Amino acid sequence: MPSIATSSDIEVKAASIYLDDYSVPANNNFLFCYKIEIQNKSPVEVQLLNRYWLIIDSDSDKSEVSGEGVVGKKPTIAPGETHVYFSFSNLKTNFGTMEGSYGFIDQEGNSFNVEIPRFYLSINLNEFPKNRFNKGQILKHQEENYYGLVVDFDMYFLSNADLDTTKFDKSFVNKPWYYVLVHDTDLMLYVPEDFMLQTEGDFTINHPLVDVFFDKKNGHYARKANSDE
Repeated sequence: MPSIATSSDIEVKAASIYLDDYSVPANNNFLFCYKIEIQNKSPVEVQLLNRYWLIIDSDSDKSEVSGEGVVGKKPTIAPGETHVYFSFSNLKTNFGTMEGSYGFIDQEGNSFNVEIPRFYLSINLNEFPKNRFNKGQILKHQEENYYGLVVDFDMYFLSNADLDTTKFDKSFVNKPWYYVLVHDTDLMLYVPEDFMLQTEGDFTINHPLVDVFFDKKNGHYARKANSDE
């Protein structure tokens, strides 16, 4: 369940998932994605100006992070609206906590702070939908019927790349997106998860970049170590 805090009629919900595809436990590297929802329940427009985080891992090592805005933005939130964003935290342990505060200003010029509730980062805690597909999987597009090989993915829409369809649905923005090498072409497309289906059986992808990114062993594509850099 997400962690929830409300102050000054601003409600903050926080939830996290573990990204095993980007983590290297043997090197004490654990990457987590967290989702923040900020709902303005006040009668006036507010703007988020800055953030403060306290991050503690299971070795009791603490780090503090502060700065302007969130993910490069200072969002304005109208009464009744919700602002959603995703970000990431990299720990040296498989468990930790995050908490903090946001600094706001309302349309009348009043400054105030809002609590970010303490939430947990754990390899066994997945509080919102995880990516269904991983690097090296072969997928089929439900509408266009092409086959593609997953090179990489984002937990939400991040790219300015050309999309593979003009049917851009805003509901796709906060779901995983995939960079896909399209079979029998030289294209790499950026595709929302909802359009893709997993394929079965041994299938060979014909694309000029396959050998750049992958080794194929026993019918499976594995990302080359240096191609993740």
